[in-house]
Amino acid sequence: MREKETICKEGIIRDIRDGEVLIEIIVSSACGGCHAKSICIPSDRREEKIWVNTMNSKDYSVGEVVNLSLDSSAGNKAVILAYVVPLCILLIILFVIFAFTANELLSVGVSVICVLSYYLILKSFNKKLEKEIIFRVQKKVE
Repeated sequence: MREKETICKEGIIRDIRDGEVLIEIIVSSACGGCHAKSICIPSDRREEKIWVNTMNSKDYSVGEVVNLSLDSSAGNKAVILAYVVPLCILLIILFVIFAFTANELLSVGVSVICVLSYYLILKSFNKKLEKEIIFRVQKKVE
């Protein structure tokens, strides 16, 4: 049986509440590991903060460096739901409406409204998605 692949990222604990911790991670562009990264603009890096549910939040302290992990299958699902599906909706609606009306402005407007509607529907499923896309926090082993 194949072991689950995980995506791991190092982060720093910024806040602790009962049952959850706020972890700050640095997200950099794909060229961040390049040999020429010293000449890249530092704006390709940004901070993301993620609340992670954990049973043992009292075992962590603010400022502690930890590992944040996610099953790669859950990460793939998140990418598909957040980027691939809306792009498909946008393109399909755009071309279908344009084929019937030949009106560019109407096609773009309806496409954007459909994508916004998709994101609102996706937001209504937020609680269900939070149960499927689970982040785990682990103490960093030196």
